[in-house]
Amino acid sequence: MPPHATSDPAWTPMPIDEGERARVAALASTPEATEAKEDLAAAFRILHRIGMVSGLYEGLYGHITLRVPGAPDFFWVNSLARRFNDTLPTDLILLSSRGQVVEGEPRAVNFAAFFIHSAIHLARKDVNCVAHTHPRAGCAFAALGTQLQPIDQVGCVFFEDHAIHSDYSGVIADDAQSAAIVRSLGSKRAAILVNHGLITTGESVAHAVIDMYELERTCDIQLRALASGRPPLLIPEDAARQVRAIRTDPRRYRHEWRLMRRELAEAERAGLR
Repeated sequence: MPPHATSDPAWTPMPIDEGERARVAALASTPEATEAKEDLAAAFRILHRIGMVSGLYEGLYGHITLRVPGAPDFFWVNSLARRFNDTLPTDLILLSSRGQVVEGEPRAVNFAAFFIHSAIHLARKDVNCVAHTHPRAGCAFAALGTQLQPIDQVGCVFFEDHAIHSDYSGVIADDAQSAAIVRSLGSKRAAILVNHGLITTGESVAHAVIDMYELERTCDIQLRALASGRPPLLIPEDAARQVRAIRTDPRRYRHEWRLMRRELAEAERAGLR
């Protein structure tokens, strides 16, 4: 069973057999795993650069996880000791869905990240990457407790493919709370957590992170449209489904991710953060 948070709240890692630790550490060091880990670390810096996370709260307490290739019960997660804009591959913590820390400082594990992400990884074998953030437009729209409407082309990517989790019960500190999120998410790619934030899932870092950017963008556009006081014109359902099919093509994610990684590298070489 996963470890439970205490009323502190504190998080206690589970013990791991040294043979298992060595096995997983080796899988996490393959060329494929190293590339995936670099993508994950870059994702935090990219989200910071595009302005989704800024300031202490957003830059510290959001989280993204990624399964280890060949070890599906283990994933990397960002450390509480690093903000998004400073996160490097060496800063990532490697742990299991049961709470066993393979690499990294156990005290730097965000207990809410563990409960949310381990539950989704356990329930959704199709999901390799899970992103959770608290961006401003996303949180504002989440407070409305309603689904996104198909009012712009980019936002159609979430048409009939996002969930609403309306059972806010405080900071996620136990497996009952995370199980409720999993039930709300179901088989959808994304979830809006009422009074809380946003979740996106994907088969890769590119999928989850690009979707997170576009989910925040869509929330912002919906709020702007609502602020006009006029009812928005909705895109017809068949057209929205056509847009979603085109924009969720894996080739688009791979291409856009390459561009985002290139822009990040150029900015960091120029000393820009």
